[in-house]
Amino acid sequence: MSSWDGWVSAEKRVKAGPFGQGSLSPWPWRDFLSNWLNCLWRNKGKTKVKISALLSVLMLASAGPVLAGPIVDAANDVESKLNTGDAAGALLALGELYSQVWAQNMTIGFTQGLLVAQPSTGYGVYNPRPTNVFKSGEPILIYCEPFGFDYGSPGEGLYSVNLFVDLQVLDASGNQLANAPEATEYNMPSRHKSHEVPVNITYRLDGLQAGHYTLVTTLRDKNSLKAGSFQTAIEISP
Repeated sequence: MSSWDGWVSAEKRVKAGPFGQGSLSPWPWRDFLSNWLNCLWRNKGKTKVKISALLSVLMLASAGPVLAGPIVDAANDVESKLNTGDAAGALLALGELYSQVWAQNMTIGFTQGLLVAQPSTGYGVYNPRPTNVFKSGEPILIYCEPFGFDYGSPGEGLYSVNLFVDLQVLDASGNQLANAPEATEYNMPSRHKSHEVPVNITYRLDGLQAGHYTLVTTLRDKNSLKAGSFQTAIEISP
């Protein structure tokens, strides 16, 4: 294992982009369904929503023990409300269905994870960095959109999203140069169980020589044993 005499600092900032890659889950169909529902939910303002494709996926996936009757029943409830013209009720039922599938995720996944030009100001509000080349010591801004985490209960009717952020730095051969557990953390209280959580991360890596590196960012849920990682390729210029 190579050594690295530099130091790492991280601040609270995050979102993903063209140089990031989400980790693969051991439950791909579950993550697929969650992503599918996420897309559907984010387009909930369009009342003519086709649920039949979702139902087909649910019926196919229900052969496993995790997707039992309640989730399929919830999907049927959405379809039923749409068929009777109750779009508002269908959206509320869709939110419940989404939450049920969300709770089945055993890892943290990412719908986005990339280098950005400046910190994100909200979920999906970011500008991808046009290049992954940095000068030594230049701040590295990353944005990511995690999903599948659990929620804390800080009191007073609040929910919270609480994540540790770990960083590993790998050289071009995959050797670990630095390992910084709990380099920073993300904590967000809310009146709702927010699913759309924008995480901004800033890394400052001093002492790296010119070359190609991989940053492995791991988010660990404080409210469960769930965790997930994604990788970001960078280059340090001479």
